[in-house]
Amino acid sequence: MLKIEKNFKNRTSILYFLPFFPSNLEITQNIIKLLAEVKPSAIAITLPFFIKDKWLLAVKSLPTISVLSLTYKTKENEYLIVEPLCPLVEATRYAIFSGVPIFFIDFPKEAQEEDLANFTPLPTYLIKDLEFTKYVDLTLSFFEEHLTEREKYIAEKILEISQKYDSMAIILPFYQVKGVIRALERASGLLYLPKNIPKEIEIYTLNLKSLREILSEPGYFQSTYEKNRKNLIENKNFVLDRITLYEEIFEKVRQKYFKETGTELSPKDLQVFGQFLRNLLLIKGQYVPDLYTLILAVRGIGGDEFAFWFWEIATFYEFQKEELSPFPIINLSPEDLRLPSKRLRISRKIKSIRSSLNFLQKFTTREERKIFKKGFTGKVICSFPPEDVVVETFGKKVMEKGLKVITENLRKIEPFTTSLKDGLDIRETIRKWFLDETPYVKEEPQAHAKAGSVVIIFEEDPDPLTGKERYPWNFTWHGEHHQESDMAFYSTDPKENVVGPGIAKAKYGGFMLTYPPMRVYDIWEDPYFDIATNKAERLLLAGIDYSLEKYIIYVAKKPPSNLAKKFASLQGKKVIFLPIGSFSKNFLEKIRVFHVLEGHHVRKYAHKYIKK
Repeated sequence: MLKIEKNFKNRTSILYFLPFFPSNLEITQNIIKLLAEVKPSAIAITLPFFIKDKWLLAVKSLPTISVLSLTYKTKENEYLIVEPLCPLVEATRYAIFSGVPIFFIDFPKEAQEEDLANFTPLPTYLIKDLEFTKYVDLTLSFFEEHLTEREKYIAEKILEISQKYDSMAIILPFYQVKGVIRALERASGLLYLPKNIPKEIEIYTLNLKSLREILSEPGYFQSTYEKNRKNLIENKNFVLDRITLYEEIFEKVRQKYFKETGTELSPKDLQVFGQFLRNLLLIKGQYVPDLYTLILAVRGIGGDEFAFWFWEIATFYEFQKEELSPFPIINLSPEDLRLPSKRLRISRKIKSIRSSLNFLQKFTTREERKIFKKGFTGKVICSFPPEDVVVETFGKKVMEKGLKVITENLRKIEPFTTSLKDGLDIRETIRKWFLDETPYVKEEPQAHAKAGSVVIIFEEDPDPLTGKERYPWNFTWHGEHHQESDMAFYSTDPKENVVGPGIAKAKYGGFMLTYPPMRVYDIWEDPYFDIATNKAERLLLAGIDYSLEKYIIYVAKKPPSNLAKKFASLQGKKVIFLPIGSFSKNFLEKIRVFHVLEGHHVRKYAHKYIKK
């Protein structure tokens, strides 16, 4: 804030200059606080006089966001967005609420808008530490005196109003402040009527799609500001922090991502996000991230789905009720407002419209799921066959990868003498051909080795750090035919997530597959495996014991325990460890989510409720 005392015809008037940048969280909330603090006798805003009636009507319709459409004789259109975080809108709302006279003192649009209007030399987030008055002083030092007919007109209007009021708050852009102050020194009190007055001024309500694209601040910011506006005025110490709001959005997206995909971001993911975001800010020269930069950063850890949900939540404005608005609906793009815009292509995995309309059941209320949950007893259950195929296929791929590790470790390579053995080793032959011109052959004594069990541990249970049990459902079921394995697993409780009639969803913490089927007793009740320290180790011990082959493939974050190795050694078997990080994270998360059906008859309609 810039405070100036001016003498006009033997009358002293205090002028409070409150500069702004277009629609900004930090500046708008500081302007409303300062207005409540200084309590000016009058308020002047840099808008032309001929829009006053329509502007006041649009402001009174808030929190529904409107737009004023100005059509000039030249058929040129100008649009003014009436949004909560616009400083001019906030000053108007304060004037209406407080009963303070408000004046419109700007010059009509007669020339191209100055480029200085969007020039921001210092990040507005610095206001948090510098306070608004000091920020204004520092920011104004970057602007030269900008004096045109427009600034002279504004100065003449200020002179006219100040003769009637002891104090006045003037809301104007930063780049105009110095020019208006200089023009006040030469103001004569002479005014003229501008020529370029629009022939039509209409009010429209912005549709939801336009709101996501053209608001200067994200819709989530606008909604939060609207909810806390009263507290901002009454509580001097209460402020909305941009970073905190972005963190709220991130947390909402993280929860939605987990609910929809079953994927939970790990501490390592968050570390990667932080490093990537920091590098982006350094490259772009930004002090705090904007929405576009954040979407780029979150896409790096959660893919296009996570990025889309971040954009969707961040840009949603919850108070826009098109059906309740008395004004016509309008659809505007950034190009219509000549706004700078950036495009980001996000490829979401969406089913075709035809299949979703014909086959996929949609739920709109929680009451339906509550009804389904009451009817789900879990006494007679079976699996969903398409998911069985995916798990069995993955189990065989894991076996192949594990056996390849065995082969690579035990392979022998030697110069060709009398036998080709298991074939010519092309790589070794080429590598040494220049030196001795001798072909090399390979011997793979374990080429026909087999694995009898596969154990995959996504997360240990109970949690090794907190001791909390996250996967309470321990179960064993048998394969239904010779191509399926017996399976033991621990998972979340399916009864807690019933998604359809007789259909529940759960998430594996870990599982064990063993071949051939129809051999496994319930490992969770078998006292033979009570020596295990946790569920993951119990699955591995069972996989070792039930394996009819020498090798057991173990996929986890940590290698098998010494107990498991000794248990296998006593039976003449060996555990092959594969780090879970060597597999696609997205694919693993898809495998983890599975469905439990209450009876074979549910399979006839389960596909309508299970989205894959």
